[in-house]
Amino acid sequence: MFAPNPRVVSGLDDWLGSRTDSADALREEFARVRQERRGDLTPVLLRAAALAIDLGDDLPAVVQAAAVRAGCAALGARFPGHTVEVRVPPYAAVQLGFGAGPRHTRGTPPNVVELTPAAFLRLATGRAAFESERATATVSGAQAAQVAAAFPLASV
Repeated sequence: MFAPNPRVVSGLDDWLGSRTDSADALREEFARVRQERRGDLTPVLLRAAALAIDLGDDLPAVVQAAAVRAGCAALGARFPGHTVEVRVPPYAAVQLGFGAGPRHTRGTPPNVVELTPAAFLRLATGRAAFESERATATVSGAQAAQVAAAFPLASV
């Protein structure tokens, strides 16, 4: 769950305000989440990332960072464990479990997937497949390729 904070809310509000009619549904969802006592911005952030990708636009840095952090948190919730570490520098890292495999507890993990923020968001939103992003990703370890099964996070 990614709770709204003032910097992210302001950045997302400004970015959505500059968008055309294609963002109307997203604006409405964002307004609803802002009204909730314990609103979760994760779906809004992922939809904003998808819209930015579709429009060939860039999200403000604070919104991109929030989308990556929210996406990593969602991955960790869906795949709890310590088999593979997904890194998205400089914003986030999360350890994921995929059934059998080595359990990483400390030090450098044996299975690592490192992605750029843009590549992570393309995967998380389903705008790209893991295989198409392998050229920009750093993948090490026998179990690392299992991360492909974790994407996309949402159908947006």
